[in-house]
Amino acid sequence: MYALADCNNFFVSCERVFNPTLNGKPVVVLSNNDGCAISRSNEAKALGIPMGCPAFQIKNYTDPNKVVMLSARHVLYQDLSSRIMRILGEAAIDLEVYSVDEAFFKLPYDDNDCNHKLLVSLVKKIYKYVGVPVSIGFAATRTLAKIASHVAKKDPSCLDRVLGLTNQEHIDSILQQIRVDDIWGVGRRLNAKLLSSGIHYASEFVRLPKSFLQKIGNINLVRTQQELLGQDCMTINPVAIAHKSIMNSRTFGHVLSKKRDISDAIISFAQACAEQLRREKSAAISVTVYVRGDRFREDLPFYSNSCTIRMQSHTSSSIEIARHAVMAFNSIFRQGFSYRKAGVMVSDIKPIAELQLNIFNAEQEVKHNKLMSAIDGINRRYGSKQVVLAPTLTKGEWAPLQNHFNSQSKTLRFYSGMNPLYAPHINPVCTTEEEDQE
Repeated sequence: MYALADCNNFFVSCERVFNPTLNGKPVVVLSNNDGCAISRSNEAKALGIPMGCPAFQIKNYTDPNKVVMLSARHVLYQDLSSRIMRILGEAAIDLEVYSVDEAFFKLPYDDNDCNHKLLVSLVKKIYKYVGVPVSIGFAATRTLAKIASHVAKKDPSCLDRVLGLTNQEHIDSILQQIRVDDIWGVGRRLNAKLLSSGIHYASEFVRLPKSFLQKIGNINLVRTQQELLGQDCMTINPVAIAHKSIMNSRTFGHVLSKKRDISDAIISFAQACAEQLRREKSAAISVTVYVRGDRFREDLPFYSNSCTIRMQSHTSSSIEIARHAVMAFNSIFRQGFSYRKAGVMVSDIKPIAELQLNIFNAEQEVKHNKLMSAIDGINRRYGSKQVVLAPTLTKGEWAPLQNHFNSQSKTLRFYSGMNPLYAPHINPVCTTEEEDQE
């Protein structure tokens, strides 16, 4: 038996944890540069504001003064997500983190009533210790569990926010209400194909012949159908797949023309790439930097370019990667142009365990490894970015627009009532779905 825990309006709920005055108000959390809505409260949804709505178009649905618009704070959201996953890990089996606000796990009991009581207690515990409302659905397969959590979140009659799809009659009744675009594994293109064939609801989808599903999709669509029929066949890879490349980029809040401002951003992106390499116990040998102007500004000349530099040996040192990134940037920067976006990518990645020591640079590599290890230890203990490369002490001119930014909320070492020694084994989910599936 599988369960899916899904946080309700997660980003908005996180903001309400530290600002209870937002409760009961229409709240929208905006994407980078305050571009569009990426999380909406129930009150904002009731006003008709759709997901992905550009901030300047909110006025088309309601008076903007009635809506609280907030700039996203992803570090805060990730911190609260980690607390929720820890609570789930204490009671669940084989926790599989699917996204920042969703996680699958197996239930420990064969009795459905016992499982229901356990999940109700988890919902209450998460709300008590973290302050974020969570809905949980459970069923024989992950796809049915996701549908159950969706219904538990939307159905006002589900007072304890836990729903189990364990009875076939109940499952058939629910599938008659679920539209095909709400099925996990059916993306926009597949949804269009199904609608053009007269398939609108999940109850119709499960009766389709396998040959038809393979014709319009692939084997994953057939597996989705079998999951809805109660057959557990979703492929889950619990092993983290090593990255072939790591990219860090940003669209600036406004166009930049000063070389120093853009260089500081490049160093920050390079440092982020190096930190991720060290987290994955890997190293890279190639560094690529790109810059791009604003193609929508007809009053400014457009320029775009990139450069790749191959270092002497594989490394995960922030200093070395940033140094070569600046070298690449210097070779493509052109005066007289304005820039709106830039990024750094490291590639040709290998696990550190497979690397051979460079005898011509061994002493420097050892020093850099010790220094990076010390910096990472300090940042883990006292909070991220406590020790950084000097040019990245402030975001400066390249920072994204955050005109609706609340005061910073410090959550490090915030008491949550959990065992601080607990370190759950959390498996990242890796599915084999099509890229267009949602």
